[in-house]
Amino acid sequence: MTELRRVPLCFAVVALAATAPGCASKILKVENSDQILENKEYDDALDVRELDPEAGPGHPEGGLYVSGDAPAYVLPPSQQAAPTTTGKGKGKTPRKGPIEKTKESKSAKAPPGPPVSPPSPVPARRQPEIEDAEGFSGRRPVVDPFRAGESVTLEASYFNVVAGDITLQVRPFKVVNGRKSYHFAGIARSTSVFAVFYAVDDFMETFVDYDDLIPYNYALDVKESKQLRKVASFFDWKKLRGYVWDRKVKPDKTVEDKKYEWEIQPFSQNVFSAPFYLRTFRLEPGKKVHYRVGHEGKNIVVTGEVLRREKLDTNVGALNTVVVKPKIEIDGVFKPIGDVYFWLTDDDRKFIVRIEAKIRIGKVVAEVKSIDRGQ
Repeated sequence: MTELRRVPLCFAVVALAATAPGCASKILKVENSDQILENKEYDDALDVRELDPEAGPGHPEGGLYVSGDAPAYVLPPSQQAAPTTTGKGKGKTPRKGPIEKTKESKSAKAPPGPPVSPPSPVPARRQPEIEDAEGFSGRRPVVDPFRAGESVTLEASYFNVVAGDITLQVRPFKVVNGRKSYHFAGIARSTSVFAVFYAVDDFMETFVDYDDLIPYNYALDVKESKQLRKVASFFDWKKLRGYVWDRKVKPDKTVEDKKYEWEIQPFSQNVFSAPFYLRTFRLEPGKKVHYRVGHEGKNIVVTGEVLRREKLDTNVGALNTVVVKPKIEIDGVFKPIGDVYFWLTDDDRKFIVRIEAKIRIGKVVAEVKSIDRGQ
């Protein structure tokens, strides 16, 4: 289970899969747990506020967070595209190296002809280079799969017993540290029947920059039979540093504290933004998509192999899907994560409609029970 928790799967499937039959029948209660789990460092690092729907280039506050402002992360010069314009004067970049000047004979002038357009600038390389560029304009997908108000609920089963519901949401845009950002959220709750064995009431969220599609954070609030836990992560893109604070209250009222700090790779996702980010790629059978994930002091490369197209019969009707199997590489070494599969709708939205994970003591399956497509 430890290895599964380290991979960028849907957190709720992992949470429900971790449940072993026992005597617990309700959420753990600890006096002043909210104060115990409070994290001032994380709260100070993240400034979140509502996006003004009227904000734009002409709005007094528009310049703070309108799409198109300076990116959240700037590539170092060594990774930027080479200059393509030449000449002198303001706004032009001289070509590197000496330029030889030759005398031109007056009689050797070329005959007049149609004006020649200057060469088109070479577009900047999509970063990072391990990622597929098909269907993107820079870092933005040409077709945005996300809509505010979107909500997909999956019914999770464990040993063929319905264990609970997992809801993945796209909430309205927010302003995060002065930047327009997506707000992705997830909720996992056990059923009343399954809660007799183990109760789960978890919430997770992440804010992802609209322009650069890089996450600022993730926050996981765990309320379960055997633990109360708060995990808070922050990615500082100017310093390329990742920070994770993990505080847990156990049934014996003891508090366990962990903190991770490490150098993250440019354009890394976090453990919760990763499944959403998968939806931005064009997914065709036979294709492999790669992207980075930073998690708990580790730098991971996720490879999503698109296995096949499949028609799936669900509670919301028949759905055309693509099946993706993720693999992970940690610090250059491939790590086994067992048989894990994602089914995404074979359209522009690419909703996650089924997740299947085989673990040591069984199989967890989460399948769609409702879809709200959002605005």
